[in-house]
Amino acid sequence: MKSELRPNFAAHHEAFQAIEGAFQRLTSAPQSKAVLRRFFQSWSQTNNSAMTVAGISNRLSQIAFLGRPVRHRDALLKSLCSLHRIIDEDLAVTHRVLHSELYYAMATGIVGDDGWLSRQYLSKEAIAFKGWKDTQSLRDDDLMIALLTTLVHEIYTHGEVEYILPRFKHWLEVVLGHSSHDAAKTLGWISVHCGPTEKNHFFHARDTIMHYAEAVGARLESYSLAAIVAAYLQKKAAVMSAIFADPVVTNRPPLPVLAQSA
Repeated sequence: MKSELRPNFAAHHEAFQAIEGAFQRLTSAPQSKAVLRRFFQSWSQTNNSAMTVAGISNRLSQIAFLGRPVRHRDALLKSLCSLHRIIDEDLAVTHRVLHSELYYAMATGIVGDDGWLSRQYLSKEAIAFKGWKDTQSLRDDDLMIALLTTLVHEIYTHGEVEYILPRFKHWLEVVLGHSSHDAAKTLGWISVHCGPTEKNHFFHARDTIMHYAEAVGARLESYSLAAIVAAYLQKKAAVMSAIFADPVVTNRPPLPVLAQSA
C-alpha cells in the first residue's frame, strides 16, 4: 500500500497547490460572511465521512446477515471491527461529543451565525465530490473499492488537519482578534482530529482492507490506487478552487513531495 500511496499522492502537485493555496487565502485575511458560508458548507461535504463509513459497515454486515459465502467468516468480523474504530470519535462512542457538534461550533463561531447551513451555499463542485465518494463507497459492486477509497480519505485528511491547524489558529488569534482560549475552543473540530486520531483511522482502514481481503480471498495486488487518488485530489482541489479562484502560490515543494523526501 505504501508503494501505491506515496507516488500517487506525489503525482498531483497542482491539486495540492490549489488546496493549500485556498487554505492560505482563507486564513490570510478577514473574509466576507458570504465567502465563509460558502466555505464551511462546501468544505463540510469533503470531510464529513462518518455516515459513509457507517454505510460501508452495513454493506459488510449484510454479507453475514444474508449468509453470503466467504472464505473466512472470522476475518469478515475482524474487518467490521476495524472499520467501526474509524468512527468511534465521530459518533461520540468515545470522548462524548459528536464531531458534527464540534464542526457546527467551529463554523458558526467563525461565520458569526449558522446561515452557512443553508444548501444555497453548497457549490456544484462539493456536490460532485460527495457524489463521487458515495458512489465509490456505497454503490460500486466491489466492496474493496469502498475500502480503498476510505483508506485514501483517511490519510489525506490526516495531512489536511495537521496542515491547517496552525494556520487557522493564527487566523483567529492574530487576524480576527480572538483570544487564545476562544480560538482553541472554536477550533476543537480540527484539533481533535490532529495527532494520532486521523493517523489511527488510516491504520484502521488498512486493517479493514487486510481482513476483508482474507475474508473474501481478494488479491490486493490486482488493485491500483492511482485512479482513486487522482479523482479524490482533483475533485477536492475543484471544491477549494471554486471558493478561492486566486489561491496563494508558494515556492516550496507541495506536502506530499516533502513527505516523500523525509
